[in-house]
Amino acid sequence: MNIILPENFTRYIEQEKVVFIEEGILYMKNTYQFKRLMMELAYAIYGNDRCYCCGSHIPRSKATIDHIIPQDYGGPDITNNMIPYCEKCNSRKTNLMPKQHDEYLAISSQEGRRQFAKKCNLENENLRYDKNFSYLCDDENGYWVKQCPINKIKGADKRIDYTNKESKKCKKYEGISHHYSRYNRFQKPLIVDRNMNLLGGYETLRFAKERNRKREKKIETMPVIILENVQVFY
Repeated sequence: MNIILPENFTRYIEQEKVVFIEEGILYMKNTYQFKRLMMELAYAIYGNDRCYCCGSHIPRSKATIDHIIPQDYGGPDITNNMIPYCEKCNSRKTNLMPKQHDEYLAISSQEGRRQFAKKCNLENENLRYDKNFSYLCDDENGYWVKQCPINKIKGADKRIDYTNKESKKCKKYEGISHHYSRYNRFQKPLIVDRNMNLLGGYETLRFAKERNRKREKKIETMPVIILENVQVFY
C-alpha cells in the first residue's frame, strides 16, 4: 500500500539529510524514529493548528494525534490512520471505530452516548480475533495487511532478555505473549518498507522469533503492512 505524503518534506540532523521525499517516495535514514516521523508527516498534511473533528483552534502544545482505527484494535502508526485532534475530541472518541464515532456524535444526550459507547466496545471485542485485520483497508489501497513469511522480514534479530521481569521490554514482551495466547493473533500488524525492512513492531517480531527458537508451535507467517512508497537508507 502507499501512505499519504505531503508534497514536500525534509528533515536534517546536524546538517545531514535524514528524511526527504523524491518522486513520490519517502526516504528515511534507518536511525530516524518511524512513529515520530509519521506524526510529523500527519501534521504536515493536515496542519497542527485545528482539530480535524470539531474544527477548533489547537495551541501547538495541545495538539494530539488520533488513530482513526484505534491502536487497541491494531490501528497502525501511518499517515492514512493518523489525524490531528484536540485533547477533548481525542479523549471522547476513545476506542470507537469511524462509523461508530459518527453515530456517537449524532446522539444528543450524555447518557445515550455513554450507553452507545459501551455497546460498541463490547461489539468491537470481536475485532481482536480477526487474524487478517480485514477492517484495515481503504478505497485506494484495498486491504492493507498481507501475511508474509517471517524469514522475509528484515530486522529485530536481537534476542529478548526476559529475565528482568521489571524491565519495560520484558513487560512489553509479556503483554504481546498474553494477547497472542488469548486471541491467537498479534495485536498489531508489522510495518515494513518496500524492501521488507522493519519499521514498526520490533518487539512483536522478536516475540515470534523467540517462540520459534524455543520450538513452540512455529510461526511461519506474520501480518504485515508493506509501504510501497517508503524506503529506508543507511
